[in-house]
Amino acid sequence: MRDGDFCLGESIPIMLYLAEKFQTPDFWYPADLQRRAQINEYLSWQHTGIRMYGIKMFWLRVMGVEVPKEKMDGALEDLNNALNLIEEKFLQDQPFIGGDHLSLADLVAIVEIMQVS
Repeated sequence: MRDGDFCLGESIPIMLYLAEKFQTPDFWYPADLQRRAQINEYLSWQHTGIRMYGIKMFWLRVMGVEVPKEKMDGALEDLNNALNLIEEKFLQDQPFIGGDHLSLADLVAIVEIMQVS
């Protein structure tokens, strides 16, 4: 992403930059420090915590070759462990990652989860 002479190449920093620059509504990226920290924590975790397992499942399903059952079972177990962590750590009986409202973190999460559907 280019903004004048300024350039970013990673999706999460680009999203956060745009949220700040265009002052998105508070529910997307909360002004409240603790809620924002929850959003940032998920966004920092997601690329190694769920994305790599989602991508692995996606590729195993679309490669067009038969994958050994034990390999698919292992990949599914890794993905389920990551999904459980999202529920236990990030949602904690809340409807959304940042609390009561949909946020940027939830949008990123749903993309990763829907990819393997």
